[in-house]
Amino acid sequence: MIQNPAKISLKRGQLHLDNDDGVYTLPIEDITALILESPQITLSSTILSACQEQGVAVITCDDKHMPNGVLLPFQPHSRQSRIAHLQLSWSQSLKKRLWQRVVQCKINNQAICLEKFAGKNEAKRLYALVSRVTSGDPQNIEAQAARNYWQRLMGKDFRRGANDSTNAALNYGYTVLRAFVARSQVAYGLLPTFGIHHCNDLNAFNLTDDMMEVFRPFVDIMVCDLKTTGKIDLDDNQLSIEVRQELANIGNVTCLIDGGTHTITNACDKLAASLVNAIEGKSPALLLLPKINIKKSVR
Repeated sequence: MIQNPAKISLKRGQLHLDNDDGVYTLPIEDITALILESPQITLSSTILSACQEQGVAVITCDDKHMPNGVLLPFQPHSRQSRIAHLQLSWSQSLKKRLWQRVVQCKINNQAICLEKFAGKNEAKRLYALVSRVTSGDPQNIEAQAARNYWQRLMGKDFRRGANDSTNAALNYGYTVLRAFVARSQVAYGLLPTFGIHHCNDLNAFNLTDDMMEVFRPFVDIMVCDLKTTGKIDLDDNQLSIEVRQELANIGNVTCLIDGGTHTITNACDKLAASLVNAIEGKSPALLLLPKINIKKSVR
């Protein structure tokens, strides 16, 4: 995450950063995402190309330091064509059953988050809603859960999408998370444009938006913790440098997936790989989804 004016280039196969604090080098293969916050950052085309070769998501920000774009590798997977054909030929039945599992996982993670901050009694209804989600979620249980979730988590006056610091923090974390999910999908040969539920013709990341739903509650936990510790100024819709740094670290938060504890960055890879397996095997049971590990979910 680069927040000050700097020059970035490629030297001896490593990212070379030169700013007022000194000169730094980093192995590109160790970087998951590069977040460019300052408008006074100069990059060479060589470093951008190297980032794409190593699967690094390059995230740009607007004048308010909010992420507004991402540069992803151009479909580098060796089986890209075969996976694309499989993805485009998946049945409506498979897509609906995959979406059912995604919604169930999302609501369960929301319930865990709510239980952490409001107690078991407040989370009971959400846990109960998980079993009511059927194939394709025709009853829109996801929306019912959201209405129950946000008011109990953030208070009755909270409105998702309002112009306040809490929403700004949520949006920041979600956007970084979206880049991680998209990066993993491209790395495993998936086409982010074609989703299982989201199907907006103007959205190049429908599949990404589908799969990031299960990770959203991890950001919610971070934002609630930041509010609890007073780091988010409720009277200001601008996020401090410290808050942005913590939210940018979402990839290092841990979760439970595939029988073990992994960072969200690794979980995004596991989810993408398992989605390919689910499409190939025509079985939603093969899809690996993350669960909040309440004791270790926040660094």
